[in-house]
Amino acid sequence: MKKLHEHRPMLMVLPALVAAVALTACGREEDDRTAGQRLDDGIAKMEQKSDQARQETRESMDAMGQKMDRAADKVSADASDASITTQIKTALAGDPKLSALDVKVDTDKGHVTLEGTAPDLAARERAGSMALAVKGVQSVNNRIKVNS
Repeated sequence: MKKLHEHRPMLMVLPALVAAVALTACGREEDDRTAGQRLDDGIAKMEQKSDQARQETRESMDAMGQKMDRAADKVSADASDASITTQIKTALAGDPKLSALDVKVDTDKGHVTLEGTAPDLAARERAGSMALAVKGVQSVNNRIKVNS
């Protein structure tokens, strides 16, 4: 019994020693490269990942820029339509036979629709001509009715 107690510390160390040797062998994977070569490979992989991330960032930025351009174009078109409508309403208000209150002006991407009433055919035609004369107007759909 005394002999078993003397070898007990050695028996406890032996499994740890075997495990350490096994782990060391598993980690090597038959790699004959030098530490410098392994470091160079690691750096090359990092550079590749960095290039990939940079490309993905560029693509995301391009997509975001395109969305912003489309939004800016829409805002610009809306502002332009509002300006066209205002100019037409101002011209109608300056005509003695037409009333800006009697004529509704709707503008969508430069296409104008006039609705409402006019006292005579000449006033109706003048309203269409005034609308067509405004810069930015693409077309005029004159739906103004003549009062009988």
